[in-house]
Amino acid sequence: MSPILKFENISKSFYGIKALENVTIAQERGTVLGLVGENGAGKSTLMNILAGVFRADSGQMILNDDLFAPQSPMDAKRAGIAFIHQELNLYSNLSIADNIFINNFPTVSPFRLINKKRMLKRTGELLETVGLSTSPKTIVGGLSPGEKQLVEIAKAFSTGAEIFIFDEPTTSLTHRETDRLFALIQQLKNENATVIYISHILQDVKDLCDKIAVLRDGKLISSSPNEDYTIQRMISHMVGRKINRLFP
Repeated sequence: MSPILKFENISKSFYGIKALENVTIAQERGTVLGLVGENGAGKSTLMNILAGVFRADSGQMILNDDLFAPQSPMDAKRAGIAFIHQELNLYSNLSIADNIFINNFPTVSPFRLINKKRMLKRTGELLETVGLSTSPKTIVGGLSPGEKQLVEIAKAFSTGAEIFIFDEPTTSLTHRETDRLFALIQQLKNENATVIYISHILQDVKDLCDKIAVLRDGKLISSSPNEDYTIQRMISHMVGRKINRLFP
């Protein structure tokens, strides 16, 4: 079976400084890929290329057996890619429902008026899915950081995407919210969606992911099934030297 997604020799520089150099990674449908590396390793740059935020200087991406070169985030969204950023992209003065459907309000013909009843119903379903017990009419500015993160995830789920990118998603979540997120990721996998999970919490990567890829200084250091890695091996690949002892 051919991979749903493949990066082939992706390179990217900013002001003459290499952010990525000849990175090649393939991912199968219905799997979770853990993408790890120290700050500046190139993880977010690679995902921003997939999401249409940046364009690669060289190399190519293959999506569903076709060349994929998004010119904008909207191109990536149309192709079924949802990116849940660490920096949330929400409007604090709007309701949860407005934020979720800001780019695609359901309408009623013939005057294309916003169908608020349908929007609120669907938002309620999405909030139930992510485990957030609040009204769709709640103003986002009054939510906690963890609740805002769950709204961002619900927003991604509303798009019907087939590839989900999570960038440090547990930073603002409580233990309960984190457990719910992990259950959602497992649900996505069971539904044959594809997940890319970026985190500095290596135990979470080990627990969640089918495959792990390690980047260092913009280069792919290793990419193997989960069972080939210990946390010590991940760390040694990330920093470029053997780790003999881990401190709490």
